[in-house]
Amino acid sequence: MSNEPVVTYEVTGAVARIRLNRPEYRNAQNSAMTYALDEAFQKATDDDTVAVIVLSGNGDHFSAGHDIGTPGRDVDVEFERKAVIHWTHVGKEGGDLRYAREAEVYMGMCRRWREVPKPVIAMVHGACIAGGLMLALDL
Repeated sequence: MSNEPVVTYEVTGAVARIRLNRPEYRNAQNSAMTYALDEAFQKATDDDTVAVIVLSGNGDHFSAGHDIGTPGRDVDVEFERKAVIHWTHVGKEGGDLRYAREAEVYMGMCRRWREVPKPVIAMVHGACIAGGLMLALDL
């Protein structure tokens, strides 16, 4: 696996550029990426010099959706829950694992990002599949 950050962040003038950065996996979204996205959106929101946020993907594709099979799939990793009040998915089985993880990592995060109080532009290119489309449409 790469030692590169899964999300990059830079500010040029009044524009914050947030980029999905798992190009070797077509920017498939694992939990580490969604939490890094959340941190980047919060950083841009808190920065008074930022007037607009642009989200894009590094590499040939915007996003292949949720990570369902890369070496970086982190379904068994606990992160500090921020998006929804729910039980941890780690150590759970079946529906409890899947529902709790989806509620926090994907649905909950997208709902949070929909409320970003600054204009957000999804600069989509290449593939934008499933969870990638969900991300682009919720902004």
